[in-house]
Amino acid sequence: MNQRYSHARARLLTAYLSLLALVGCGGPYDATVSGTVKFNGSPVPRGTISFKPQSAGADAFGQINADGAYLLRTGREEGLNSGSYTVSVAANETPPPNPKGGPPPMGKSLTPDWYRDPATSGLTFTVAPGDNTIDIDLNATPPPGWKPPPARRR
Repeated sequence: MNQRYSHARARLLTAYLSLLALVGCGGPYDATVSGTVKFNGSPVPRGTISFKPQSAGADAFGQINADGAYLLRTGREEGLNSGSYTVSVAANETPPPNPKGGPPPMGKSLTPDWYRDPATSGLTFTVAPGDNTIDIDLNATPPPGWKPPPARRR
């Protein structure tokens, strides 16, 4: 009798786990965003992209791959909330090793400085519920009213 109970319990557990696998564990966000980032028509080979919500909510970030592709995440979860976003892109060349040891210096910027700040990037997008593809084509023309920051003194 004990063995029969054990087999029934094992079958019930297997059925429950199978149902759980079929249903999935959807994340807390109602949208996903992926796409490519290009500068003057060529893929940006590395960097980060961030989507800052224009209303309340968490920022979403993505790493830009060698082919310019990115996928946004909010924290550790893939996706973000639907809504309007201001976007920034920061991309630098791979820095040379530091001959003195320690952290390497920052590599040369691959994109103009105004794209680094959502307030000056001029990039805004609306994310709809579901899957979104947002390809971003950057160029060397600054947005209206952009002024370079004052030079830092050392």
